[in-house]
Amino acid sequence: MSFSCLVIGGGIAGLMAATFLKRYGVDVAVLDKGRGIGGRLATRRLTYSKEIEGVFDYGAQYFTASDPQFQIWIDEWLAEGVIVEWSRGFFQESGTLKVSNKPCYRGTKSNRSLAQYLAQSLTVYTNTQVTQFCWQNSCWQIQTQSGEIFQADRLILTAPVPQSLALLDNSGIVLTPEIRDKLEQVTYHPCITLLALFDKANQIPFPGAIWGSGNPWGWMACNYQKGISARGYAVTIQASPDFSRTYWDEEDAKITQKLLKAADSWLGSGLLDSQLHRWRYSQVSVSYGEPYLSLNMPAPLILAGDGFVAPKIEGAVLSGLAAARSLI
Repeated sequence: MSFSCLVIGGGIAGLMAATFLKRYGVDVAVLDKGRGIGGRLATRRLTYSKEIEGVFDYGAQYFTASDPQFQIWIDEWLAEGVIVEWSRGFFQESGTLKVSNKPCYRGTKSNRSLAQYLAQSLTVYTNTQVTQFCWQNSCWQIQTQSGEIFQADRLILTAPVPQSLALLDNSGIVLTPEIRDKLEQVTYHPCITLLALFDKANQIPFPGAIWGSGNPWGWMACNYQKGISARGYAVTIQASPDFSRTYWDEEDAKITQKLLKAADSWLGSGLLDSQLHRWRYSQVSVSYGEPYLSLNMPAPLILAGDGFVAPKIEGAVLSGLAAARSLI
């Protein structure tokens, strides 16, 4: 399968890069190793019974816009009904309101629904893990774990920087010491996320989320109040970076017990089901400092994502767009 450009990584950075390129007539495709598209725009269902089902946003919880470039896209998504404004702030565990000076947006059906909206107009291959690539016969030859071969004139890598760096190493792409050192300095906070389904309503304040003290949890959201889990009281609890590092290798049951106990005053009893997810690359702590990295060795090869210009959804979007513009 041959394309003008291949984007490796189907998170919001990769989807935005591919969307921009397609609108300019570039023959582009997205390769993603996951079963579902979206990366940290992640949503999961827990079905307890025929009547009870929880829907959880368990990655990025919401996003805001500071840059006018991103606001243009947000306005388009609002007009299409893909996203809605969730709130202008959330209460803290102390009881005070943490006000946001910008609207906090979420996906109308779920946060993954935004990724699905972008993907529906793109050529996307999921369950497609790239293992290595090389420049051969005047194009990039991309090999996947399943043995498929893709070809492209240009490549954009949008995975978390450590994963992109490992893929470059596996592909025999030699970086200058200065570039390699700068890439290795990009780091991420981990996050253990608990998805908990209850049989009754909780005490999480309107509009359905609360900031924690960070010991041990930093954020908790009621997806029922949020408006995406109509058939179940689905609660997302995100542990702090320190707790996540400390208990990363602990058994799921022990972590679940600790988080539920710490959040008990907001939740009550009646747990029906739960799952844990470990985000190794949750939020950028040290970024690259530029919108993207263009290697051009031996041919157009660009690295982008939230690890480059700024953290969170906005940073990933701006990086993906900047990478795409550089190829136009």
